[in-house]
Amino acid sequence: MYDRTFGTDWEDLAREEAVERAFALGVAAEIGRARPAELDRVLDAFEGAYDRSLVELAYDEGRTKALEAAAESDDSDPQTVWDALVDGGGTPRVAPISAALPGALTELSLTKRPREGPPSSLAFPSMLRK
Repeated sequence: MYDRTFGTDWEDLAREEAVERAFALGVAAEIGRARPAELDRVLDAFEGAYDRSLVELAYDEGRTKALEAAAESDDSDPQTVWDALVDGGGTPRVAPISAALPGALTELSLTKRPREGPPSSLAFPSMLRK
């Protein structure tokens, strides 16, 4: 399933692609089609701890979503879970980065772009006003 959707013939990965692949690998692991060598390869594509931790979080989130999908569905067929979370019914569709990462990370204001211009005077705390 993973090979059909993503392929394994890659040299370099962007962060978003690595997160999407890790999410799919987590789903695959939970439905009994684990690919530990491919996960290690995706992790090895990044030297920094930050990028590696994002990949690990996406993998864990893929496993969690697969568990939830299997529990909600009467039919716990691995193909059904894979199609619902990754393939989208035969058309390759990868999970958006917001679905691949836990809500706590995607909801942080630190990941949002800063506002243009200075903050309004209403944004200052009272201790800074005279």
